[in-house]
Amino acid sequence: MKLIKLASSIALGAALLTGTVACSNNHSDDAKTTQKSTTKNSSEKSSESSKSSSSEKVTPVEEDTIKTDAKKIKLTQQEALDKFNGQFKNKHIKSIDLKLEGNQYVYEIDGFDSTHEYTAEVNAESGQISRARSEKLDMDDKNEQKALNLNSVISRDEASKIAEKHVKGTSQEWHLEMDDDNGKAYWDVEVRDGSKVTEVKIDAHSRAVVTTDHDDNDSNDD
Repeated sequence: MKLIKLASSIALGAALLTGTVACSNNHSDDAKTTQKSTTKNSSEKSSESSKSSSSEKVTPVEEDTIKTDAKKIKLTQQEALDKFNGQFKNKHIKSIDLKLEGNQYVYEIDGFDSTHEYTAEVNAESGQISRARSEKLDMDDKNEQKALNLNSVISRDEASKIAEKHVKGTSQEWHLEMDDDNGKAYWDVEVRDGSKVTEVKIDAHSRAVVTTDHDDNDSNDD
């Protein structure tokens, strides 16, 4: 009789232990399921946040775009002048522009002789002449025309260095012209710093900065 009671007690204890283990395993599985669900939700939120952040990225700053565009300047100034001279032979050079038109750099060169003035636009990357025209000079223009002496003026690169040392930013457009009033040549260099644009006028002979003209149209003599 005692043996039967003992056996019954052992069987009952085993049953209780089995139930406890099963219950514990169920709790563990539930915890794992909850953890996986939480991890998945966190991962999905992180992924959505990352996508949202990616879609809101700003485009490269304008200064980087300017530097990229400047790499498109394949023709040197002399090569652009050779293109002009091939179109209009033996002309005096009045002015040279290197400017952005859209995302392309273009040389615009003005020249003259005793009867006409001439203009040619040369793509700074391909070297193609996109436009060439001539116009007859009137009597007043004939008396006022003065030619650049390109051997006596500083280069565009040197003008850029002077301008960028004077004001913060990156040079993006250039204009070289003879002043009819005093017979001097000047570089006008447009320097951009973000959305701020400053035009620096430089004596192309002495290298002195003459004026700075900010985008707020305030001009300062130096």
